[in-house]
Amino acid sequence: MDGGILERDLELARLIAAAREAADGAGSVALVFGEAGIGKSSLVNALPGALSAQARVLVGQCDDLATRRPLGPFRDLVGSVRAELAQAVTEGGDRHRVYDALRAELGDPPHPTVLVVEDVHWADEASLDALRFLVRRVDRMPAVLVLTYRDDELSREHPLRHLLGQVSRAARVHRVPLSRLSQDAVRTLSAASRLDPAQVYAVTSGNPFYVAEVVAAGGTGDVPPTVVDAVLARLRGLDDAARDALEQLAVVPSAVERPLADALLPGGVCQLTSAERRGLLVVSPERVVFRHEIIRRAIADSLPSARRIELNRRVLAVLVAQPGADSSRIVHHAAQAGDQDAIARYGPDAARDAARTGAHREAAAQLRLVLRQRLRYGPAELADLLERFAVESYTIADSPAAVSAQREAVALRRSLGDLRALGADLRWLSRIQWWAGDADAAQEAAREAIDVLEQAGDERLLALALSNTSQLRMLSDRYAEAIGYGERAITLARRTGDAAILSHALNNVGTARWRGGDPLGRPQLEESLAVALKADEAEHACRAYANVIWTLLENLRFAEADHFLAPAMEFADRTEHLGFLRYLQVELALRQFAAGKWDEAEKHVESGDAQEFPPARCPALTVLARVRIRRGAQGGDELLGRAWEVAARTRELQRTAPVAAARAEAAWL
Repeated sequence: MDGGILERDLELARLIAAAREAADGAGSVALVFGEAGIGKSSLVNALPGALSAQARVLVGQCDDLATRRPLGPFRDLVGSVRAELAQAVTEGGDRHRVYDALRAELGDPPHPTVLVVEDVHWADEASLDALRFLVRRVDRMPAVLVLTYRDDELSREHPLRHLLGQVSRAARVHRVPLSRLSQDAVRTLSAASRLDPAQVYAVTSGNPFYVAEVVAAGGTGDVPPTVVDAVLARLRGLDDAARDALEQLAVVPSAVERPLADALLPGGVCQLTSAERRGLLVVSPERVVFRHEIIRRAIADSLPSARRIELNRRVLAVLVAQPGADSSRIVHHAAQAGDQDAIARYGPDAARDAARTGAHREAAAQLRLVLRQRLRYGPAELADLLERFAVESYTIADSPAAVSAQREAVALRRSLGDLRALGADLRWLSRIQWWAGDADAAQEAAREAIDVLEQAGDERLLALALSNTSQLRMLSDRYAEAIGYGERAITLARRTGDAAILSHALNNVGTARWRGGDPLGRPQLEESLAVALKADEAEHACRAYANVIWTLLENLRFAEADHFLAPAMEFADRTEHLGFLRYLQVELALRQFAAGKWDEAEKHVESGDAQEFPPARCPALTVLARVRIRRGAQGGDELLGRAWEVAARTRELQRTAPVAAARAEAAWL
């Protein structure tokens, strides 16, 4: 047998071996990757038959929606899993409930479980978060987590990169890269068709799916020049009803549930019989799905624009009429159909649903689409939408979009005369501008937020604005001012009983005192941590951990920093505060660099370097540069130049001083 074909059997055997290990509780992650059409789905489809009764196989699919379905691949499991998980993913909102249900589902089944998530490169943010949760725990479960993806579509900034980095540190990882077929393999597969193997290979470059489609099209003289033509050739001979049905389903970029399929196809799924016989799609009692995404895309892309718009309008009409329809799917088809009214009506809810499940990229995308219809909203509603978009953009580190939207929201609040809302938005603007590295603008917005909220008479919001200013003063080493603002915030926070703001203010005052040489500062900072932990305010606890560790590292108290690093990273990891986790990874890199562990420092600093978050990016670049300079490698000076650009805009000594010291060291060396 040809090596290219035999390789598929070996790859299947590796997945079967992983499932057998899982039966003994030795769970693992398997990465199956390669270009589109390389055979990922075929390999997965072969698993149930190969495993027989040894394990159950669950398969979820990520879809190429314009805005992803929150928890889409896990929603596909409904009907195959217990009620607890089905309800958790269907109702959404409480991600910890979803995580607990996943752990229960995979942790104690009668047989080991192979959970396959296909096309993870299209995963929504909530699904990626759930997968991160499973990756960290799968080695203690009788389960194998199989992730398939197209590695040639991953840019450096692709959201999947962080998950793959986490997988690389898992206890047991099986990497299954799929390669193209050789010319001999193509000759074997095309022999029965009487096609010219050399021509088949030239057209397909050995891509298994392309080969299969060209062979299925048949006829040497009629071999299509492209795979799209090969797919369309498979449609020849179908009756008009079957072709119309295929075109209608092809505009739905996901598995089509039977109620939706029945509503879209007046003649019922029996119209698909001939197409199913030709292997174009699979019809089950629950859903209809194209055998391969490329088939669906080829059909959809071949449609004239007017036809595609009309087909999307039909899908939109059915979805809108269905109780409880997924708002993200409604908005996708509304956008494809050009129905601006539907986008304006359902877009805000779709964004809210995505944000509730932690899918912040999808929430930002939905709101970006909604804001193209801004003239449809009144000033107050538009200001709310802009603020939501700014916060979601801030969360996903899209600083330019966040700053622009929040500035527009502030301008609208001014025109409305609502002092409370204006003060709250100014405080957010200050935070977002600091995140973007613009210290001067952050300080100005912070000053105005206090002025406005003092007039508004809302003590809670005023406390938050005061604490925000205290934080900015502390970060710029103006410790006396930081303490003054912070103590006012502490008084108001205690009066209003707000633990989150109290922790935030104690953090600022404690850090300012400690770094200013006051021995009372450290206990106050540790009180901030205790308050946050007791109140289950995870973000504030992470920030307290980060400031404790940073200050200990600055004072060269490495053993004490080690005492906090492990629980801090475990806490940030467990609570899914990935931004703080990356920041703590940079702090760990600083600790390892100080200990001379350069390889480990480089490993842990990579996540920080990838973020558009100046406080993490600046020290990350500095550590990388110092390692390269000390090793005599190229690129150190260029990294320091980039670090200085980031540091200078923050106007914070804790950013500029390490870069300046590193540049002096580089010049000396």
